[in-house]
Amino acid sequence: ATAQAAVCVLNECVVTCATCANTTCSDAMQPCEDPDPSPSSTGDWMCSCHPPFTTVGGGGAAAHCEIDECEPHGCASCANATCSAANQTCSDPDHWATALDDWTCTCPPPSVGEATAQVALCAIDECTETSADCTTCAMATCS
Repeated sequence: ATAQAAVCVLNECVVTCATCANTTCSDAMQPCEDPDPSPSSTGDWMCSCHPPFTTVGGGGAAAHCEIDECEPHGCASCANATCSAANQTCSDPDHWATALDDWTCTCPPPSVGEATAQVALCAIDECTETSADCTTCAMATCS
């Protein structure tokens, strides 16, 4: 039988110490990943965000987590589905994970209106509307 040399592994996410990767990530309630657990590759660990959040940064520190609440995430009650069901546009001004429920629904032109975290009430000013598709508007009637 031929003896083989042992393969040493140093997974920085498993090592436990006050300044280790595992402590940094677990304090932020984020999973830790070490892409190369060989002893010659240190400092390459990173914290990551839980889905559906997107990981931004994170190498050697807790990750910054982002989410665009208007992107479809496979749920019927999500922002995108809520606005789309009312034929409105969804926009999320702040993608940081700490800024949830700041998305807005905006009415399609020529109507106006916007609401945060809910469907907007849309209105048309009939005295200023002159579009070709508005044959019953006041401006079309008066001119």
